[in-house]
Amino acid sequence: MLEFLSNLVKKNDHPLARESGLTQIIEELPADNPAMALEELTHWLLALSKADGIGLKERVKRLARIDQSAQKYERALRRQYTDTSRMHKAIEERIWNASYDFLETTINAHLRCLENLPQKSEHNDQDLAIVVMRVMRRLDLQAHWLHLRYRPISSVLWERIFAVIKFAEERALLHIPVTLNSTANVQTTAAQEMLKLLMMSVSAPEHLTKTQIDLAHLLTQNLARTFSWEQIPNGSTIFHVDFSRPKTPVRLTKVSEHHFMSRCFGSGAAVRALVVGLKQLEHGGVPSDLGVIDFSNYKREDLLEVVAHLSHSWCKMDALHEHQHFDKRHAERKQVFYRISVVHSFNFLCAELSASAVPSAPPAIKALDAQQENIAYQEQVDMKIYGFVTDRTRDKVQHLQTMQALIPSTALAINDDGDETESWVVENISRMGYGVTIAGLKEDWVRSQTIIGIQPDGGPWQIGIIRRVASESIEHTQVGIQILSNLARAAMLRPADSEMSVWETAADTQTYHHTPGILMRKESPYQNEDSLLLASASYQLHRIYAMLVGEEMRTIRLLDRINLYQGVDQVIFAEVKAKK
Repeated sequence: MLEFLSNLVKKNDHPLARESGLTQIIEELPADNPAMALEELTHWLLALSKADGIGLKERVKRLARIDQSAQKYERALRRQYTDTSRMHKAIEERIWNASYDFLETTINAHLRCLENLPQKSEHNDQDLAIVVMRVMRRLDLQAHWLHLRYRPISSVLWERIFAVIKFAEERALLHIPVTLNSTANVQTTAAQEMLKLLMMSVSAPEHLTKTQIDLAHLLTQNLARTFSWEQIPNGSTIFHVDFSRPKTPVRLTKVSEHHFMSRCFGSGAAVRALVVGLKQLEHGGVPSDLGVIDFSNYKREDLLEVVAHLSHSWCKMDALHEHQHFDKRHAERKQVFYRISVVHSFNFLCAELSASAVPSAPPAIKALDAQQENIAYQEQVDMKIYGFVTDRTRDKVQHLQTMQALIPSTALAINDDGDETESWVVENISRMGYGVTIAGLKEDWVRSQTIIGIQPDGGPWQIGIIRRVASESIEHTQVGIQILSNLARAAMLRPADSEMSVWETAADTQTYHHTPGILMRKESPYQNEDSLLLASASYQLHRIYAMLVGEEMRTIRLLDRINLYQGVDQVIFAEVKAKK
């Protein structure tokens, strides 16, 4: 009878319903592929949120195990991301997306657990404080990944951060000491975790390299015990956060508004520790109060710059006035760190520019269709009046056929020619170009006089040329890039039929086919006149070409070659009036 009743009990066959199932999932993760491991854990986090029959207490335990298992993979990806000065864009995208998506999923899972807590929860304050701290740490890492990619923290993320802070304040969880890692036996509080994020957000990380951002994040973590958090301003608080406005905290001023939803925080004794550490570094010593166990993992110049930068950002007075002597390079160059995509294949760059013109193709096709109808009608008129098609109408037919052949080329998908876009981080910028430090390769395409396409994160493509390459070592190559055009457009050229010989037309030689190019319009201070970038040996000077740029159809004559680059020529041209 008991066996019969036990068979009637509905069993939960979900893999996460039992500890053994979760243990098997964690053990089978690919240890040699941290990106794939994080992607799998993200999948199981989503499955956990949808699983039925798992109580809140058990759900929190499963979430903690998944979160803890993912930490080593996230650290490995972050180390790879920061240590590599240049990587293929596809690899960088996968690393960043795998880490950011996992953090986004685990934050949502933690917040869902907090939302589902009843008013009189069976969880004690210690358990709640641990959950809140895990959320704050993941929010801090998510903000850190945004800093590494030189992206601002969105208002949506600030809303989440403020919501967690308010929850912790209402439940009096901010200052409850908890130990997340029993092995390290280090206690922390939700307030400290929160202040790590806030202090890093006011540290201007956009002025640091990726490696320096990671070092600044580490120093912020180590100095968090000295940070202060108050409801009203006092002598130790110099920054201001407003829960009613999901924005980055700002520095306190005499006119700062204070109300029940505003809070103040500051660096406390951290600036003193940073200044002492900076003096020790300048005299060849090892800083003792910065909490870094092994300084050998960082370059001395990075340590000097980051320590000085943080002391500038966290001090009470305006950093540029009080500590200007710390940063001797400030007046010599403009440091603006941000991420760019770089492609060196000329055909690939032409295809990228062509893809952006695809939406404009249909109107051009409609215009050609209308011209075709008019020409067909003109042919009928010629036959009725003269008994044959006139030369003038035949010229229009040939011109129309040339334009129709050019139109489909702009709608072609980007060719997979094996060239991959690389991701670089710009270190300094001037009006005419960029300065970049990258890791050189044994067999590298990075050479002087190489045409490259440059796309700032989320921006339009620019055309540039590598003017200077200085390699101190394989790991340290300085590259100077000159901007040639901000107004580059994809162009397709084809010799006008009237200029072709009988042999070229009949044999259908290579010169008859489309020639991809890049039109660089007149633009001060980069270009004094319109010019074309064309692959070497793909064109003939003094020939007349039909050129299509978006919806614009032009007839041009190639005049002269004004610059020769690596496999690419810059050619000037003149307009030719089309026959009517």
